[in-house]
Amino acid sequence: MDAIALQIALLKEIKNHLPPHLALVDALAEQLHLSNDSAYRRLRGEKHLTLDEVSQLAAHYKISLDSFLHLQNDALIFWGKNIDRNTFDFENYLQGIVSQLQYFMPAKEKVMYSLNKDIPIFHHFMFPELAAFKCYFWSRYDLDYPKFNKGQFLIDDFIDIFNKTGRKISDLYLQIPSVEMWNMDCINTTIRQIEYYRETKIFKSQQDIKTVYDCLEKLVNHIELQVEYGYKFPHQNPQQENKIKYAFYINEFFLGDNTTLVEMDGMRMVFINHNVINYMMTKNAEFINYTFDTLKILLKKSMLISEISEKDRQLFFHNLRERIHEKRKSV
Repeated sequence: MDAIALQIALLKEIKNHLPPHLALVDALAEQLHLSNDSAYRRLRGEKHLTLDEVSQLAAHYKISLDSFLHLQNDALIFWGKNIDRNTFDFENYLQGIVSQLQYFMPAKEKVMYSLNKDIPIFHHFMFPELAAFKCYFWSRYDLDYPKFNKGQFLIDDFIDIFNKTGRKISDLYLQIPSVEMWNMDCINTTIRQIEYYRETKIFKSQQDIKTVYDCLEKLVNHIELQVEYGYKFPHQNPQQENKIKYAFYINEFFLGDNTTLVEMDGMRMVFINHNVINYMMTKNAEFINYTFDTLKILLKKSMLISEISEKDRQLFFHNLRERIHEKRKSV
């Protein structure tokens, strides 16, 4: 393949990465600071892209040039930004999640798949008190965030952020059709976190312990109701005109790794959770195809309980509630 053919193929690949509402010529002009006429000449192959322009486009649209040029190596390209332990801020972290979810919104066809070892992060934000606790725990225990190392946790100190930006996350998540694979252990991490803070007296208020457990039970109840209906909706409001599909699988033997897979208008990407609340993303075709193939295998070996299998559904969520009740008795 000659240079112009490669250039046209690269630009076609970039087009596949664009949201449906954004024209390639406009994106190219904006990213390379060109006039639309100059951008069109590059699109038609009349003008060569410089190496700097190729590098800039590949970095911005997260395209692996090794993969694109079919260079043979074992490298897998991921993108992400590690949280700075010294400057971590709840608002900025939550806004990052909002921005990522907003990126999915223009797609006409989209679906998010979750392989869970914990309750998927998006669910927590429907219950701000629970979200505040989870994010505080991550920032203190896992990030060793200096600001919180010696203090105590009080919901009222953080709830405003989660009432506002957290709600945005919840509202956006409810607009994305989802497929999730759970097992009984998905709730254990949150219960252990609550108990650790209770036993070490990091909760400043006894009432906050009860509130967090109450929110966790409300969350389980709400997820169960969504699973029964087979679509997503806000808490205590199942009457929706635009029903967003929600498929829920149980796998008794597989504990996921909090991998998220997204399909949108024919484009696919994979997000890998790492170091607790950091994540990285790839559009590497080989890795994505392998991950989606693994997902299909796991779903075939799992039990679908959304809209069907009433007995199995009730038993599963009853057992989740029992774990909550058992721990809450000692509060």
